[in-house]
Amino acid sequence: MIAKKTLLTCIKPFYRQVHNRTLLFAAASCVAGSLLASPGAWAGEPAGDVAVAAPEQITALDPVYQRPEQAHPADAQMKPALPEPAKPVPALGIDLEQVQDLASIVDEARKQAQVEYLAEKLRQSPQTVQRYVELAWKEASRRIGLDPELLIAIIQKESVFRPKVQSIYGAQGLMQVVRRWHREKLHASESLFDPVVNIRVGTDILEEYLESADGDLSEALPKYSGNARGYAKTVIDESRKLAQVADTAAAQVAMTPGLFDPSSAGQAG
Repeated sequence: MIAKKTLLTCIKPFYRQVHNRTLLFAAASCVAGSLLASPGAWAGEPAGDVAVAAPEQITALDPVYQRPEQAHPADAQMKPALPEPAKPVPALGIDLEQVQDLASIVDEARKQAQVEYLAEKLRQSPQTVQRYVELAWKEASRRIGLDPELLIAIIQKESVFRPKVQSIYGAQGLMQVVRRWHREKLHASESLFDPVVNIRVGTDILEEYLESADGDLSEALPKYSGNARGYAKTVIDESRKLAQVADTAAAQVAMTPGLFDPSSAGQAG
């Protein structure tokens, strides 16, 4: 119990800084798995030693992170530094490659949950939906501060995942892009009926509107839709629902028996 509370205390300030929430989730789970996997290693350690271990592991993942006693150097100068006896730091055994693997597992669970949710909601085959969900995640990963759930929600609203659809106004493809208004974003040989091209150009347009709106989605989304009534609310609500579905799946992964237990991984091999 002491180890779990200490871990949460050390993770909390780091969580506010890190952008990759999935990577942090995997790292924290790996730390927790190490603690739970070898309870005997902690039986003789005082609570202070536990508090030393987790920040050391977190610092290895992100050098920018500061341990609590390092956060205010001015305070440290007010008191004379006293030599302290070296304390043994229990090795938690975090493997950075394992953390990356766990992050991939969590992301795959998130995407799969969204695919199943959308396939059931829209009564489409999971294989069809999965392709476009994967493309949305891939495109969002190339952008700063843009969630894949937002792109997926726009695709759902604009075309219901139909890549060949065209409106009477000339809007084409998954994100309903009008070519004559955005020729500079396309090569002459590119087709907006190509899902990869369409999502790329549609995301370019969305980023432009977000920039002109100072990042305000409620202002940028109506511009994207041509001022359609209720468009922004519908897209934002659906993107939040998709994020909730993904978060639930990630939590279920965390509860998988033995997933974060290094000893079970070795036995499995």
